[in-house]
Amino acid sequence: MRIARTLSVYVMREALLYCALTFVVITLVLLTQNVMRRLDTLVTVGMTGADFVAALLCILPIALSYAIPLAFLIGMLLAIRRLASDGELLAFRASGFGPTAFLSSFLVLGLGATALSMWLLGSVEHQARRDLVELVERMAARGAVVEAGKFRHTGSQTIFVEDRDREGTLRGVMIYDQSSPDVALRIFAARGQMAFDEATRAMQIELENGEIHVEPQSDAPERYERMRFESFSYRIDLRHLLSRQLGPVRPKQMSVPELERVLERAEQGDPLLDLDEKDPREYALEIHRRRALPFAPLLFAGLGVPIALASEHRRRHLGLFLGLLSAFAYYGLGSATESLALSDRLDPAIALWLPNIVAAAVALALILRGRDRIPS
Repeated sequence: MRIARTLSVYVMREALLYCALTFVVITLVLLTQNVMRRLDTLVTVGMTGADFVAALLCILPIALSYAIPLAFLIGMLLAIRRLASDGELLAFRASGFGPTAFLSSFLVLGLGATALSMWLLGSVEHQARRDLVELVERMAARGAVVEAGKFRHTGSQTIFVEDRDREGTLRGVMIYDQSSPDVALRIFAARGQMAFDEATRAMQIELENGEIHVEPQSDAPERYERMRFESFSYRIDLRHLLSRQLGPVRPKQMSVPELERVLERAEQGDPLLDLDEKDPREYALEIHRRRALPFAPLLFAGLGVPIALASEHRRRHLGLFLGLLSAFAYYGLGSATESLALSDRLDPAIALWLPNIVAAAVALALILRGRDRIPS
């Protein structure tokens, strides 16, 4: 019993090492791909260094939900290949490490990866997508307020700056403020530093070395006031620029309760005009996607172990190739059934769960057929 436990821990530790290395590589690739796809938008709206870090933190959970199943599958296949190439599978056979214990080691890891995927897809991914949309809107609002060399009108305020860098530093600032019905202000400053206040949805500009000119009022046209300052805080209300509902309007940005409420509205005949997607099937598919896809690592364990063991004495890369082919078939089948559901030829629940059912059936068949190849 102790030997079996020790060998199980050894197999899991070996698999975790390869899974971790593969996970880092795949995550970096997916992060780079997602950042490059959104880079034009981020640069156009005036991305700063802090914005770039915030965007990475939003994109990371989205990338992880795809990286975890693939990293687990590839890492598992590489670990089994390494054990086979070093003759350790033969040693397992000699020590009496049975087929159930060997397969269970990977199923335990698959359960852990499945639990992590459930958490990401159920609680994190949709919020990350929502945060990314809000981040882009805030950057867009900043860009709409201040652009070097152009006069910008924001309600009752007009702003002009000679120069602005990506960190929000301004030079040659001029502001004409008519927000007060009693007095109009002209503000001039040599420099300024702007920052977005999320709590009040306002732009805070810290001005330095400037003057405030108070325009004469109609009852005292001869009176003109001018005040010099070394530092002055000025706020610009951006709520009119961010007046569009910042709540989720797309299925992938919604939580499961929000998706269910949309389906209830659709059943009552609501045309969903306030949402980007008007088809209720999109929301049903998203609910089942979050419930079905997390099982991919567990299914990959059932598929990958017998495939890798069946090819251990054949071509060196055959197991890896067949394992990746099975993952491609799994996701390809999911994409096909999802298209059928969107065309109203398949129920959304069946569309998302059918790949899992097929993969589980194939995995069971492979395990039963290849039991003699698993260490015994």
